[in-house]
Amino acid sequence: MAVVGRRDGVAERLVVAAGLHLETLEISGVDVGSAGGVARATTQLTRATIAARRLLRRMRPDVVVGAGGYVSVPVVVAALAQRIPVVLLEQNAIPGRATRMLARRARVVAASFAETAAHLPHARVVHTGNPVRAEIRGITTRPIGDRLRSILVTGGSQGARRLNRAVAGCMVELLSSDPELSIVHQCGSLDYQAVERAAAALPPHLAARYTARAFFDDMAERIAQSDLVVMRAGGSSIAECSALGRPMIVVPYPHAGGHQRHNAALYVAAGAALLIDDAECTPERLAAEISALVADPARWRAMGGASLALDGRVHNEVLVRVDEHGSVVVYEPSVPANAALLRRAASVADVIKHSDDRSVGGLEDLGARLAVDLAVFVGDERGELSDVLLEQRLVLVEDLHALLDGRRGP
Repeated sequence: MAVVGRRDGVAERLVVAAGLHLETLEISGVDVGSAGGVARATTQLTRATIAARRLLRRMRPDVVVGAGGYVSVPVVVAALAQRIPVVLLEQNAIPGRATRMLARRARVVAASFAETAAHLPHARVVHTGNPVRAEIRGITTRPIGDRLRSILVTGGSQGARRLNRAVAGCMVELLSSDPELSIVHQCGSLDYQAVERAAAALPPHLAARYTARAFFDDMAERIAQSDLVVMRAGGSSIAECSALGRPMIVVPYPHAGGHQRHNAALYVAAGAALLIDDAECTPERLAAEISALVADPARWRAMGGASLALDGRVHNEVLVRVDEHGSVVVYEPSVPANAALLRRAASVADVIKHSDDRSVGGLEDLGARLAVDLAVFVGDERGELSDVLLEQRLVLVEDLHALLDGRRGP
């Protein structure tokens, strides 16, 4: 397996540190508001696609998985041109530009949110939930305690300036108001020097309870040890916090179509997270929201319970597997355990539909409708006939079969 990332990007260090093979492409995001930016991106995309085609010819992969974003576009385009099966991952409720562009030709889109399918009407979308790292699943989560004592602030691997400024502006107030409170802050490399200066200005008794780094390699442990996570609302980040049952204050990234607000909606509605609009994330507002949770342990514990409860909605459907011959199989719908009964049902429905025995009466039309239902179920690769509806149809088939046997005699 190889991971393809942007040259000089964050992935270079992380992928290599994880012991994975890394290939890089020279490509950057598109500034759609600038004609020059679009022109540069077009040139980069063309060159990166040519490089990706060479890479795929050399590696000869069985499947290409696109994780969204501009880095995946040239690799997926090259894979499609070479007829290599493509699986797309979409971590956000509202699919990004890359996914919308490529979904129609992908074998399947694995969606973290059920509502994503409505935005990709011409694609095969499977609601898998958001894959959560084994590192997260393997952690024994520290149970929610009696009160909020530890806050983790993160803007993702690259940081978030709005969060960094809000935390820098209120950390003295928060740390001074509660001698048991501590703050761990992942600020990203761009703001690290400014955050470091703010930390250096703290009195020693407060500085001992504030830890800032550009990036933490043990982020899973940091989440597990926190009592509250203040963060953006990326799909993967929310899923990991939910898997560990952590209460959240989310500040959705305001651009890119506002997709992070949609990511957060389910968690906010369930009471697992509080939402602060980016424009309203001032030091004063952030301090007020945190202080309110510190003063209300019951509410804070309820948020943790709601967060952990939402983790159970992940479906973990397998989209890529290796068969008994060592071949990679991409998106092969699972065969129902009662496949034999399905075949029998289709046969019985066909008998009813074409029967000359008019004593069957109204069963003919019923059998025709049943045959259509079964044909839709068997022919639709997504198998969208619900389990309940399928069971109803199978019971009906059994009744019809018994009725026919009785009418026709031995």
